[in-house]
Amino acid sequence: MNKKVKYVIISFIIVGIVGLIGLFIHGNLKTAPYIKNIEITDSVRFKDQVIFNVMVGNYFYKINKDTWCYITLSDEVPDINDSEWLKANNGYCSFTVPSGNYKIYVKDKYGNINDVNSQKVEINKVIEITPSKKNIYLYKGGKEKIDYELVTIGEVVDDVKMSSGDENIATVSNDGKVIGNNYGMTEITLTSSSGTSTKVNVYVSNFITKPVINFNKPYVKCKQFTKEEADLIDQILFDRVDTAGYGTRAGVIAAARFLALEFSYRIHYFSENGRLNNYPPYKHVDGEGRYYHRGLYLNEDDYAGLEKGATVAGPAMWGCSIPMYVRLPQYTYGKSYPNGLDCSGFVTWALLNGGFDVGDLGAGENAKQYDLDDLGTKVKITSQLLNSNKVKVGDLIGNNGHMAIIAGMDDNNYYIAESLNTTAGVVITTMAKSKLPSSTLYQHIILMDSVYKKDGNYTNMW
Repeated sequence: MNKKVKYVIISFIIVGIVGLIGLFIHGNLKTAPYIKNIEITDSVRFKDQVIFNVMVGNYFYKINKDTWCYITLSDEVPDINDSEWLKANNGYCSFTVPSGNYKIYVKDKYGNINDVNSQKVEINKVIEITPSKKNIYLYKGGKEKIDYELVTIGEVVDDVKMSSGDENIATVSNDGKVIGNNYGMTEITLTSSSGTSTKVNVYVSNFITKPVINFNKPYVKCKQFTKEEADLIDQILFDRVDTAGYGTRAGVIAAARFLALEFSYRIHYFSENGRLNNYPPYKHVDGEGRYYHRGLYLNEDDYAGLEKGATVAGPAMWGCSIPMYVRLPQYTYGKSYPNGLDCSGFVTWALLNGGFDVGDLGAGENAKQYDLDDLGTKVKITSQLLNSNKVKVGDLIGNNGHMAIIAGMDDNNYYIAESLNTTAGVVITTMAKSKLPSSTLYQHIILMDSVYKKDGNYTNMW
């Protein structure tokens, strides 16, 4: 091979090497990175957003493979010096974003930008299920419907499914109707198609029964309930009142109906100790468990509402014996009897638990003092009054010396919740509408609109 040929070959080799070096340098300086893949997953932290996982790549001949990502809703290519560029970590960039039509850019160290990928994100999901109640309380055979609201993103079909943790205790239908089958506690799980879920506790309790008039319920016994049981009974009462409307007419009705109808036990009649002597200058309030706190008077913790020396005898929870200092045919003066409520004690208890703290008021036996019959508008019972549509459930009814609450009414009867020595405790008395104007026990009605102001979820019957 002559020298000239050798020279040509060497020249070609040198040019090739130089060209390769040039291409290598050019590729490093001018070739943009690229997007290998985009994976979109739900954000655990932000329920209304998703996570963009962008997998980026660079060419094998690139000396510096550092890569940055940029996500935007704009059609404009971002500036290479924008502070929003996110450096990839192990080949990934992650962005948390709401719905939108996004463009994703990648760049390298030398400012080369690639905008080959765009991605539209539509977030259609339930992000929260909010039931109207977190706890449902049923008697055996009782029914209640679970209502709920959805917090959603995008377009979502309401397809929440419900299931019971223990169908032996409670079952639930597709439309949310829960039935209590046996005593105990279970959970109803509400789940959307997007996987969002929440739970509602269901308690099926033997402390409550189907609300019916029953004069044969067993009386509350002294220290019958543990603190946990007493607290549960209070929670059931509060649920009934809150459902009806705390601070409304219906709330007071719910409290009266709970104690007289739904609670599985009967509260004793107990006449207050020296009731007529609690007006000034006397400082004691005599009714045990009369109106001092919300809830039933079934646990010693309830004594916290009583000031020292506030009672003539006691303290004693409902069902526990204390002396009764009144002269009534059924009772011996000074002898001990199970504590409970008298007529005005029951009414003030129902008012307080319904949202109206009227104070320790009597039944109206003393015209010189402010009593229950001074609360609203006192009207004599006549046929004209009963046919005027002015009387409503929740109004008070009685005479000078007795006070009760109208707990229900229909076309023919009034159903009166009261505590009397003659009924020996808290009961519902049925009074024919036609006979009411001639009654000696019920002579006037206290119309209570001016006190309640709001009806709440008012019903004439339970």
